[in-house]
Amino acid sequence: MTIYWIIIYNILVVPLSFAGIHIFSYFNEKIRRGLIGRKQIWLLLKRFRQRYPHKEVFLIHSASLGEFEQAKPVIRGLKAIRSDISIVASFTSPSGFDHAERMAEVDLMVYLPLDTFFRTRRFVKVLKPRKIIFVTYELWPNMIINARRYRIPTYLMSARIRQKSSKFYPFVRSFFKELYRSLDYIYAISEKDKESVKKLIGSVQIKVLTLGDTRYDQVIERSRSRMTASVPLIFRDAFVVIVGSIWPQDARHVLPVIGRIVKKHSRFRYIIAPHEPNEYALESLEDQLQSEGISVCRYRKIDDFPAKTTVVLIDKIGILAELYHQSNLAFVGGGFRGSVHNVMEPAVAGIPVIFGPDYHNSREAELLVKYGGGFSCNDESSLYQLMTKLMGDEKFYLRSSRASRKVILDNLGASARTVKEILENG
Repeated sequence: MTIYWIIIYNILVVPLSFAGIHIFSYFNEKIRRGLIGRKQIWLLLKRFRQRYPHKEVFLIHSASLGEFEQAKPVIRGLKAIRSDISIVASFTSPSGFDHAERMAEVDLMVYLPLDTFFRTRRFVKVLKPRKIIFVTYELWPNMIINARRYRIPTYLMSARIRQKSSKFYPFVRSFFKELYRSLDYIYAISEKDKESVKKLIGSVQIKVLTLGDTRYDQVIERSRSRMTASVPLIFRDAFVVIVGSIWPQDARHVLPVIGRIVKKHSRFRYIIAPHEPNEYALESLEDQLQSEGISVCRYRKIDDFPAKTTVVLIDKIGILAELYHQSNLAFVGGGFRGSVHNVMEPAVAGIPVIFGPDYHNSREAELLVKYGGGFSCNDESSLYQLMTKLMGDEKFYLRSSRASRKVILDNLGASARTVKEILENG
């Protein structure tokens, strides 16, 4: 980065951010947990280096849980080929640090320190990483500056920059241009992302490659491993529609459609999983369904629910991926709230996927729409037409199912390509 932006960032942005985080920590439990976790960094690093004083370390940084999921197949690949290295996974978000799966391939999981010059310098000097790999979006300027000072190669894997990204806005564009130029290697998800990266950074000697999205490899691996999980079959011998990760904004469109279909076709069954399955959300959904005369039962009472139950509400976290494999058609929430949630898990299950109009945050949702495995609806009317067509037209349904799974299968292999590039460069 240029001296101008280093000074602006460290004199203006860092102090304001530092003060803001500490002020908001009094009101936000999540931020407070992150600050407490960061106080333990130095002792953890010291103990780690005492245990492995001479090992090469690859630091892989994920902002949150979603990015760590992308990193998992790369972590496995790196460790499989280089069993002699240690892998340290760092996080920014408490949700990532607290909920990330503890992998055997990861030797240490820590928070990344707040991005001040001296904290990141201390972090780099104590850990002594051989390579630093950032995942997708989050880049920390002082960490990158100190990596360059100590000649540590930096990588950005699964890089994505939308063509209308705020990184192209006036003034901030210059900052992000210098930040991305400070990296050594950038591995983009798609050709469009590669073009966006090159548009941002201009003509410089940085290796920018299109290697694909590692999430496709991870979702296949997760699907394979979870098939051994003991999640009881909810409905037998029925066409099952699963409504996953919905918010109230989604429910306003979905529940009336389910009510209309139930009145005409009593043979279909439904699984509904709110994005946040707290008591308020569950009771709200129960009230709306019961007001339509629909029999509903919670998942935790699965052993006792009546045979004629039409809807099962999921009141348990962590089983949605398995439930997609019990279903025939999926509606994924978030698309009526601003950004659609994970559409890859139903796609890998080989079922058609429906979502609301706000899906362009998700490249895989765009691919599903392009190839006929996914469908966007704008309102209750279009959702009703889509669902009834997929539930009633067997040829259309089978064609959509095949297209859904094909999107996943056609995009496998990014992890192996990323591992190869990381090991062969730098």
